[in-house]
Amino acid sequence: GQSPVVAIHQKVSPAVVGITNFQGTNFFTGEREAGSGSGFIIDGEKGLIVTNNHVISGAQRITVTLSEDEQYTASVVGSDSRTDLAVLKIDADKKLPQVTLGDSKKLQVGEGVVAIGNPLGAKFARSVTSGVISALDREITVATSRGGAETTLNLIQTDAAINPGNSGGPLLNMQGQVIGINSVKIATEGVEGMGFAIPIADAK
Repeated sequence: GQSPVVAIHQKVSPAVVGITNFQGTNFFTGEREAGSGSGFIIDGEKGLIVTNNHVISGAQRITVTLSEDEQYTASVVGSDSRTDLAVLKIDADKKLPQVTLGDSKKLQVGEGVVAIGNPLGAKFARSVTSGVISALDREITVATSRGGAETTLNLIQTDAAINPGNSGGPLLNMQGQVIGINSVKIATEGVEGMGFAIPIADAK
């Protein structure tokens, strides 16, 4: 009960959202869920949300889920495949909870971090994992979209568990400030605990 992770979860998880990417407008088949991920609210007044570009890439419609009974259609404010970042907007007619952004330039290898997101979708919404910063300034080459061109990102490496659906969710320091955006994991057989996050300084 004394773990700082408890307080971080209580403080931050209301500002973590689920994002669903719907594609296809075929008259016969209708739209389908092409993928899902996570995001976090950076401006509760304006309804602005940060996520990964690959979470919303190719979407005909994007929904943002705040809770089981609170869902909104989002518009894309801007997106960039080279940095794998996107900003969405929802109109909620109320002030939403928002995160506090930290300083990823002051991070040290070995300090504790917490990841919050929706691994495998809404069924496991706002799952919390914790670990440490394993390394800084890791260069990882990823596809900018499914089958698209590749880009190289400078990322924070962490052993906090990151799974499909965590993409776009926050990586937090032990003060509950967002210091990274969970983006990539190495999912090769025999590899454990190698997740990567975009530094929040790059996103800013």
